[in-house]
Amino acid sequence: MKIETLAPAGSRDALERAVAAGADAVYLGCTAFSARAGAGNFAPDELRDAVRLCHLHGMRVHVTVNTLVKDGELDAVTDLLRMLCDARADAVLVQDLGILRIIRKQFPGLTVHASTQMALHNLTGVKWAASQGIRRVVLARECSLEEIRKAASAGTEVEVFGHGAQCVSVSGQCLFSSMAGGRSGNRGRCAQPCRMQYLYRGREGAWLSPRDVCMRDDLPALAEAGACSVKLEGRLKRPEYVATVTRSYRAALDGVADGTFRKADAGEKRELLQIFQRGGFMRGRAMGVNDAGFIDPARVNHGGVPVGRVEQADRRFAKIRTDLPLHDGDQLRIGTAQGDYETIYAGSETPAGGIANLRLREDARLRGGEPVVRLTDSEQLRRAMALPPPEISVSLSLRAVPGEPLSLTARSGICAVTAAGETVQAAQKAALTAERAEQQLRKTGGTAFSVTRCEIQTENAFVSASALNSLRRAALEMLTDAICGANAPDAVREMPPDACALPSGAHPGLCVVYRADRIPKEAAGMVTAWQPEDWRPDALDSGIASFPDGVWLQLPTDCEEGTLQAISAWVGAHREKLGGVVLGSVGQLGIDWTLPMGAGIGVPVMNRRAAQLLFEAGCVFVTASPELNRRELQILTEGRPPILIPSWGREQLMLLHHCPARTFLGLRSGHAACVMCDTHADDCLEGQDLTDRRGMRFPLKRVRLPEGCVVRLLNSAVTDIRREVSREGWPQLWRVEDETAGAAVTAGHWNRGVE
Repeated sequence: MKIETLAPAGSRDALERAVAAGADAVYLGCTAFSARAGAGNFAPDELRDAVRLCHLHGMRVHVTVNTLVKDGELDAVTDLLRMLCDARADAVLVQDLGILRIIRKQFPGLTVHASTQMALHNLTGVKWAASQGIRRVVLARECSLEEIRKAASAGTEVEVFGHGAQCVSVSGQCLFSSMAGGRSGNRGRCAQPCRMQYLYRGREGAWLSPRDVCMRDDLPALAEAGACSVKLEGRLKRPEYVATVTRSYRAALDGVADGTFRKADAGEKRELLQIFQRGGFMRGRAMGVNDAGFIDPARVNHGGVPVGRVEQADRRFAKIRTDLPLHDGDQLRIGTAQGDYETIYAGSETPAGGIANLRLREDARLRGGEPVVRLTDSEQLRRAMALPPPEISVSLSLRAVPGEPLSLTARSGICAVTAAGETVQAAQKAALTAERAEQQLRKTGGTAFSVTRCEIQTENAFVSASALNSLRRAALEMLTDAICGANAPDAVREMPPDACALPSGAHPGLCVVYRADRIPKEAAGMVTAWQPEDWRPDALDSGIASFPDGVWLQLPTDCEEGTLQAISAWVGAHREKLGGVVLGSVGQLGIDWTLPMGAGIGVPVMNRRAAQLLFEAGCVFVTASPELNRRELQILTEGRPPILIPSWGREQLMLLHHCPARTFLGLRSGHAACVMCDTHADDCLEGQDLTDRRGMRFPLKRVRLPEGCVVRLLNSAVTDIRREVSREGWPQLWRVEDETAGAAVTAGHWNRGVE
């Protein structure tokens, strides 16, 4: 099976570059409900034109509607879905369970892809998605190659990220931007606090900033694992980036398909590095990269490509000895003792090994030997923008016989159309020749078509040049319609919406703790849920013994398939002791737990339709998103359904797959076997935090899984709205952490909400 090359399109220019570079498909967003609100995105009419352009070239269009939405936005989302059906988009990517339910019930023919924001990361999650009518799952970026292979074995399409920026947190589980500044990453407005500087053990660095991934040379492994599509990140990137990266991956994937694959040579690697990279690229979690191999604490912006060194400099000019050709308009960065100095080279092209004269600003203080990096290559950008779109071969057949209508048949692939004109008159003077007719018909400039064959049937006919031009335009427009129709998905029939009926009934609330001796006295009467810090079998067996009968088990948010199945077996073996399970992510609905289950905070519920899907799936309670304010919660809880309100505890801002302690030590291997925290080593993570520039301290807490640790990054302040929630009469969810003493208190989003 040929793997799809899936390119980003954050703007019309980027879309056209993806077409020119030969992408099999693009993913793009509308001006609303897209997880990249900062991209240009597409208004409805622009989106229809984008779909038409792609379908003309045999490409698919996947539209991102992958944000969490509030109840007041569901009508607008429904209108958007209706427009996408009308535009014949090939698929829609979703995160929100409410949107998923609307599609299933109201637009059942619309193809759905599960966004990576849905945090599906194992075989069980993929099987659950398939049971919900989801055609494709964009797997979480944290998946190993073996987990990709297992997920693909279900028969559902799996898509993987192959190139570009990486989220440091498990996708769909990040609240950092939201809690820090009210801009929700789950609603497309991430402020990227992961790219900021933090102190860890007194050393400043970008401890949450991942390197960019490049799996160009690992594509055969992804193909063998069963990936159907390789997604290239970059809806916020420039069009030239889209062209450069897409062209590289398209050629490589073609090689995988036909058996001619070759790893990138030095020139192609340099092209990819030059267009954009952080940290010199990594091979991604699929290929086992972790910790110091995953994070680049030194720099969060583009690393560029080394092009030479300063040979000598004064206050006005510097001489640069070049290792690569330097072009007029190249953007350069020079590392000086005072910091980075950036400038634009203006001058004639300088070959490798030559000397380029660089005019300096008055603030420049350069010295000999300082390294010069090229950030943008003006020639590379020019070539990327000059890349022509692929031409569509067409054969034309003209019939111009006196007494008959003038007709032109256009054929391309399986599509054929015939345009008719006025009745042909006999020539009184110069008759139409085959040579002149063909000359006019081949004038397809301004269209995507290239005439490869032209047949002319004529005899003593008079046909003007304008008539031929008009007939050609009409035929090609008809052919465009035919090709677009042939490449479009089937029309979707809209069904009437159903009622949103939620169950009602009181719930005593839920108190989530790590140890039995941490249950607060105030939690008497609430259901207790145990959230183990260590999921290895011996630790589970010893931990459960300290809890009273009826305790619920809070499942981990993210774990491999083998771990999830082991937990399921463990739950079955202890079902007499347990009262139920609290789901840590939506894919865990795919397990038959044989016990009551509720949806915890890792299964975000921002609207009543999402709650409805979960209740219909068998959940006895669900948990409201902590990003909702008081008024939005009142709408969500109308009728008093068993919806828990997070009201006390430190919010988990991120779930990390790298360990800051190991990253600090420069460790790149041995993550799964690490025992530093088990042995309380001096350098372990225990008791550590990240401190931002304002002095806010964010505690780090490990969760030990059999496959290795994940790390919870907790908020600097403790959310406490117990009194306010109690006045409303809502059931509460408390999370009791060890790191609460002396912490500041926040009301979270109770008053302010999120964008």
